[in-house]
Amino acid sequence: MSAQWKLICKVKEVPLDGGVRLVPRGLAWQELPGVALYRSDEDSVHAVLECQGADARFSGARRYSVKVENCRVYLDLEELSAPASKAEAALAGTFGVATSLVAYCY
Repeated sequence: MSAQWKLICKVKEVPLDGGVRLVPRGLAWQELPGVALYRSDEDSVHAVLECQGADARFSGARRYSVKVENCRVYLDLEELSAPASKAEAALAGTFGVATSLVAYCY
């Protein structure tokens, strides 16, 4: 695991009770699935690859490392930037996958 932690949001900005905060991935022209953040309790945050039409929390989706420190949520920048599948790696080509870190709730 890398030491490149990126501040995403405050813990209280990740909804409880089934709500999700989405962290987009990729460049503007790439339509890559984002990372869904959810809380299972007051200070436990989990991150999984967004799944269209399925609840990412209960799917077999790729999981991402999360660090919660001082009520702030951090994700590993190296994991976020890496392609999540062979298809993403092919799409990224020599440009790689740059991470946009604007998060929003839905």
